[in-house]
Amino acid sequence: MEDETISTVHELPQIYTEPSPYILLTTLDRLELLPDPWNGAQITKANHINENGVPKYLTSIIASPLAWIEDEELKEQIYKSASLRLSERSGRAAIPSITRTFQFPLSNSSTPVSISLHEPSLTADNLGHKTWLASYLIAKRLSKLTPHIPIFNPAAEAQLSLRQQNKQALQEPPPGSNGQRDSHSDSLPSNKPQVIELGAGTGLVGLTCASLYPVHVCMTDLPAILPNLQANVDANWRGLKGTISAEVLDWSIIPAENDFAERFSLIIAADPLYSPDHPAWLVATIRHTLKKDRNARVIVELPLRDVYKPEIQKFKDGMHALGLLVLEEDEEGGFDDWEEMDEEGERVEVRCWWAVWGWGYVE
Repeated sequence: MEDETISTVHELPQIYTEPSPYILLTTLDRLELLPDPWNGAQITKANHINENGVPKYLTSIIASPLAWIEDEELKEQIYKSASLRLSERSGRAAIPSITRTFQFPLSNSSTPVSISLHEPSLTADNLGHKTWLASYLIAKRLSKLTPHIPIFNPAAEAQLSLRQQNKQALQEPPPGSNGQRDSHSDSLPSNKPQVIELGAGTGLVGLTCASLYPVHVCMTDLPAILPNLQANVDANWRGLKGTISAEVLDWSIIPAENDFAERFSLIIAADPLYSPDHPAWLVATIRHTLKKDRNARVIVELPLRDVYKPEIQKFKDGMHALGLLVLEEDEEGGFDDWEEMDEEGERVEVRCWWAVWGWGYVE
């Protein structure tokens, strides 16, 4: 049975024909949904099979006693495989842990950026274990944002560094400091521009940033998310142009002044609003961590979900109150494996708003 000859579920081995265990297991293997390609299509190993009717076909296998199969172990394998194939078609929350690879083509290179991420089973209290659409869209856009992000632009960054060096040369060390920096700063790669990702989740955006640019990216999230985030850092650190770290940062707790304070030239946040408290917490964290420098930037991407429209507006209002202005913005669309299907079983496009923010006035 060649993949190219299968086009509809009716051409699959039907239960009433009492197919052999080998044929059923081979068919179920071909029906595996591969990790989401993020283009709105679902891909099976046998990619010529039309998905219409496949869930019903799988259910018929699970409901069958498979009476013609005498080997109980083979029956269990068939039931387990059919159940897994059905779960893959029941939304991300039903799928076990997965590993998927994201690739982003570059205009100036024949070799794309490739990031492999492990995503544990998704639960309602650990939404950071999933790679969300907004993260994918920002990661894909990063290489195109170079003209708008000074630290991504070598010429602009060189001018900025020279101005900072001249300013620092004229300043006396504060009393009692002996010209020393604090121990926390000494542990950082201070020769690289500093980037922080707020709510890094699985790490796609931060890892892509460090793959593209010679910067240090500090990826942050809650304690429960950090072990998987660190594992993804460990799996992808080779070949990075920059450096990367994973640290705990709870937006509801303003850190001590020597931790993160006004340290970062770029802040990135993808899909960070899913609670009424988040707009105020996020704005406060941005105020605390973003450098007061005219070249500092904030990149955000927010899905335009109706349920979170008030939170999006509160976030925008809070950013304007800080003195930050939108320098670039647009909308784009994509497909998230969390979204519900329409009546025809197709995923609905998710619209997202992205923006680059900068200080309106800095002395």
